[in-house]
Amino acid sequence: MQMRCGVAVCEAREAVMRARLSRSATKMSEATTVRRAGTSDNPGCRPAPAAMNEPILHHYKESPYAEKARALLGYKQLAWRSVDVPRIAPKPDLVALTGGYRKVPVLQIGADIYCDTRLIAWVLEARHPQPTLATDAGSWGDIVENWVDVNLFSKAVAYTLGRNVDHLDDAFLADRSALSGWPMERAALKGNVPLAEQVLTREITWIENGLTGRLFVHGAHPGGADFTLYSTLWFARNGRFDFSAFPAIEAWFERMRAFGRGTPTQMTAEEALAVAAAAEPADLGYESRSPDASGAALGQVVSVTPELLGKGTSVEGLLVGIDARRLTVSVDTLRAGRVHVHFPRVGYRLRVTG
Repeated sequence: MQMRCGVAVCEAREAVMRARLSRSATKMSEATTVRRAGTSDNPGCRPAPAAMNEPILHHYKESPYAEKARALLGYKQLAWRSVDVPRIAPKPDLVALTGGYRKVPVLQIGADIYCDTRLIAWVLEARHPQPTLATDAGSWGDIVENWVDVNLFSKAVAYTLGRNVDHLDDAFLADRSALSGWPMERAALKGNVPLAEQVLTREITWIENGLTGRLFVHGAHPGGADFTLYSTLWFARNGRFDFSAFPAIEAWFERMRAFGRGTPTQMTAEEALAVAAAAEPADLGYESRSPDASGAALGQVVSVTPELLGKGTSVEGLLVGIDARRLTVSVDTLRAGRVHVHFPRVGYRLRVTG
C-alpha cells in the first residue's frame, strides 16, 4: 500500500499515532511550552525570519564530513548559519536538537533536522538546484560514493589517526573508542600506519588514473561523488599524506577548493534551538511506502542507529515517513519542541521498538 503524507493528513495521523506512545503528560506539556516560546505570545523570543529559512550547519572544523557539507554549501553559493559543536561528547545542545544523534554534521532548516552528508546533499540539491549536482543517466556516482565512504575512508582514518596519534589527547581516543565499540590504543594505531599507507597509496593511485584528463569524477561538473571523495582526501591531506606524486588529484583538489564555503554567519546553539522551537516541521516532500520492506510501518515507534560509529547515538521517535532512500521520525524534545529528524536508508539500522 502506497501512502502520500501531506501536511493535513500527516498532522491528523500523527495525533492518532501519538496516543500509542507512553510519554508522560509533564514532558509533553514542557515540549509544547518550548514550542510556544517563539510564537506571537512571546514575540521577543522569536528568531529573525531569515534564520527560519536559512540552512543551519552544526559542525566542528576538523570533521571531514563537515568539510563535505561546507564544500557543498560553497558550491551552491549559499548563505548559512554556523553552529559550533564540541569535538567529543558530551554534546548536550546537539542531542537536545536531534533527540539523541550526536555525529556531525547536522543540517537544520527550521524544525527539520537532516543527518548524514548523503542526505544533506540531496536536500541542498532539491532546495537549490543550480548549480546542479545532477549527473548523466548511467553514472556510477552512488557506487563511487559508497566505495569512498565504506572502503577508502577507513584507510584514510587508519593512516591519519596513526600518523598523528601523539597529537591526540586521551579524551578524544576514549570518545572514538566508545562510538566504535572497540579500543583505540596508541601503540596499535601507530603500528597500523605502514600497512594503511601502502593500501591508501594503492587506492589513491586508482583515483589518480581515473581523474587524469577529467575535470571532475563525473566529467564537466562535480557530482555527489566529487564531494564525498574530496572530504576523504582533505582528511588524508590534513593527516600529512603526501599527494605530490598525484598531479591529477592535486589539480582536481584545487578546483574543488575554489568553490569556497559559501557565506557563513555564526549562531549559538541556543539560537538554533530557538529556531526549531518557533517552527513546525515542513511537509515531507516525498511519498511514503508503508509497510516498508523492512517490516516497519508508519505510526510505529522506531529506533534509528548509524551502522558505523553508532554506539550510543540512536534516535527514537514516531515513524512518519519512509521510502527506499530515506526515512523520517518525529521526536518531541524538551528544548526544541517537535522536530522531524531525517536519515538516509544507506548506513542506518531501523528497528521497531513500539
